[in-house]
Amino acid sequence: MKLRHLFIFLTFFTFNIEALASWPGLCKINQYNKEGLRHGRWIYHWDEAKKIPMNKLRFKNGREFGLNRYYNEDGKKWLRFRAFKDGRMIVTYYDEKGKKERKGEALMIYDPLEIRYCWHGKWKFYEEGKIVRTAINNMGQEVEE
Repeated sequence: MKLRHLFIFLTFFTFNIEALASWPGLCKINQYNKEGLRHGRWIYHWDEAKKIPMNKLRFKNGREFGLNRYYNEDGKKWLRFRAFKDGRMIVTYYDEKGKKERKGEALMIYDPLEIRYCWHGKWKFYEEGKIVRTAINNMGQEVEE
């Protein structure tokens, strides 16, 4: 019986330590890995004193991954994307009112000489929250509507 209680306690304790370590408020920000590449949570500010965010990003060995957000100078979100490790992205742009303006697929191409971003795949364009047009892009060029 005591062994069972010890097992339950250790399981619960281990889970809580892992949960706390992944809690955004407890993570260190703007850190580098051993190779000097950005790693983990990064936040840049338009104004350090006012703490107005420019962007909130996540990196894994120098590459953006997961959910990332960009903000304009008054703190309103204007871009959000989810980056995958193969370079694919799902991107959403927002207008000044915070409404969806366009959403689609993109690629982030990591080349040793440069990093390139291009729309690649299906895109939806919105006005007042309603889809007004769709388009297919291939490496940044619209190929069909």
